[in-house]
Amino acid sequence: MKIVCLGDSLTETYGIDQKKGWVNLLRKELNAEIINAGICGDTTNGMLARCEQLIFKHKPSHLIILGGTNDLWYGLKKEYIISNLQAITSQAKYHEVVPVVGLPTLSYNLEELNAAQENYSESINSFRKALLQYCIDQDKICIDFSKNMKKEHFLEDGLHPNELGQKVMFQNALTVLKMIK
Repeated sequence: MKIVCLGDSLTETYGIDQKKGWVNLLRKELNAEIINAGICGDTTNGMLARCEQLIFKHKPSHLIILGGTNDLWYGLKKEYIISNLQAITSQAKYHEVVPVVGLPTLSYNLEELNAAQENYSESINSFRKALLQYCIDQDKICIDFSKNMKKEHFLEDGLHPNELGQKVMFQNALTVLKMIK
């Protein structure tokens, strides 16, 4: 198994030592080649633009895709974000790579507003529900990175998981990957 983890700050491991992030924990547990292709601040447009190059370079068996929260911050509609994620999963399948869609973590920063002046936490929750429904409808493998996450699993910003949160994200990913090996 060789995995590329394509994403944003939730993948790159914002705010803590990357060695303690979910991708690195997964690498150690599975003793597999796992590439962290997370970039803080990236959007699904950016992920789509670099996806095929990452597949050619690393030739993974699996691609974990975790993104969309920055798109929401910029006021993009969830349907547009899901269409980008659908394009990424299509690229993966075309190159015989198993796509695994990640549902982003919930936000506990209830005071933050996004560019559209909606509650950012509500936007993330609505996006997560729509993305889960897409995965069910399209029979996509997905990891719910928020499963078992609590407010104490986040940094002060309420958006990015701390070390404990990274361990929960790792467990969520591991559970799904063990089922699809």
